Amino acid sequence: MLPIDPLDADLVSAWIAMQNAAVAHDMPGDETVSPAHQRLRLLLHPASVAVERYAARVDGLVVGGYELVLFLKDNQHLANLELQVHPEHRRRGVGSALLAHAEARAAAHGRDTVLTGVIDSVDGAAPVDHSGQAFAAARGYKNVDNEIHRRNDLFAVEDDDLARLYVEAWEKAAGYELVQWVNHAPEDLVEGIAAMRARMYTDPPMGEELDIRPAVYDAERVRDEERVRADRGELQLAAAVRHVESGEIAGLTDLLVWPGQEDHAGQNDTIVDPAHRGHRLGTILKIANQRLLRSYRPRLRYVHTWNAEVNSHMIAINEAVGYRPLCRDIDVQKKLA
Repeated sequence: MLPIDPLDADLVSAWIAMQNAAVAHDMPGDETVSPAHQRLRLLLHPASVAVERYAARVDGLVVGGYELVLFLKDNQHLANLELQVHPEHRRRGVGSALLAHAEARAAAHGRDTVLTGVIDSVDGAAPVDHSGQAFAAARGYKNVDNEIHRRNDLFAVEDDDLARLYVEAWEKAAGYELVQWVNHAPEDLVEGIAAMRARMYTDPPMGEELDIRPAVYDAERVRDEERVRADRGELQLAAAVRHVESGEIAGLTDLLVWPGQEDHAGQNDTIVDPAHRGHRLGTILKIANQRLLRSYRPRLRYVHTWNAEVNSHMIAINEAVGYRPLCRDIDVQKKLA
């Protein structure tokens, strides 16, 4: 087991190749890892987290690895884990060794909870590899929440249908205005954006045993995340709806495009303040930002998003604008002794 040194070019290349082999085997249709983005992520991360990455190497070959994210401003009980093993080296103890090492590192940082994810197939999509479920369960991880991973094929979306939905939504949204930006939010929106980011930790439906606690978000954290994304070459496309009379940010959404990735983008946050729901603001945000993406990356084809399986309202919005299920992401959690 060895820490991944960003300046060890051979180790980094082998680690990225291992990750892409795992994605291709486990998750057909998902985006592959961008080598450019991974190298930049090794060097740069927000001040609100600490990140550790380790690789497992056998006979000179990188056969697995993990990333451990430790929150520093909030949720200091928690460690987020992503772990991969090369498909050709599974069932040989590599995953078990990686997981034991990751749990020990989490405990050394005073964390008593490890949260990670496994995948499951859904009807109408290509089958995915289910072996992670049994692996996690055998090592004490409990299913605590289910999300559906959806993918939007932008080339299959009918522009006329979106235009109709957009007009109908604005008919319900009198008294609101749309604000959009790229990478750097307008100064008068930052406090409202911080409040919306914090709500992402409390408002979406979550399993009762999922131990995620309220976030500490302020303007400084928003700006720091913007700086890091810009330094990593990420394109952040964002939209907010503002209540004109009060000036309040009523809803927020943003999309991220990684450097070196020409086919896929990822949905980050989408949220509408409960006090402003019922005005089709989620539909407005989604369509407006989808249009902004098409203007910046007209040849980019797929956008990925995740919703709690019970979040019927947001699911209905996503389905209406073109998202279709790809797989089920199961959040699994372990309380360390």
